[in-house]
Amino acid sequence: MNLIEIGKRLEAERQRLGLMATEVYDDKTIGIAQTTYKNYESGKRDMPASLLIKLWNIGFDVMYVLTGQRLEDIALDVQAHGSVPSYHQRLIHLPDIMDLDNPSDKLLNAMYHAEEALVQAGASANEDYDYKTLATLGLGMIDTVKRGNT
Repeated sequence: MNLIEIGKRLEAERQRLGLMATEVYDDKTIGIAQTTYKNYESGKRDMPASLLIKLWNIGFDVMYVLTGQRLEDIALDVQAHGSVPSYHQRLIHLPDIMDLDNPSDKLLNAMYHAEEALVQAGASANEDYDYKTLATLGLGMIDTVKRGNT
């Protein structure tokens, strides 16, 4: 995972939305310190999944920020290459994930829970998993729940 590239895409998304950095990190939006947000944009700090949900809620294309691909492109790639890795089945059981209406909300929810499961299992961000791994795991969990293989 290249944090500098993620930071550049985060900045590009902010600019696409016509937002100043202060409008993103202030208490009315995501509520983090200016230096923390600037460290995300500069690639000096890794973003937690909980922050990604907040960014999604203000309009950021989080899949683009994380992977450089739009959500639709990731879904098409998974479909084109068959099923996602089976290791996602050991991480978490999410029978309620299908209660969400928006596919992107489902994915962010699944990514959040995947990261939580990895952390509880002792995994370390950047060493054991990255955002693309979380997206893959999230898509796999959604697919597994859809097929009734929970």
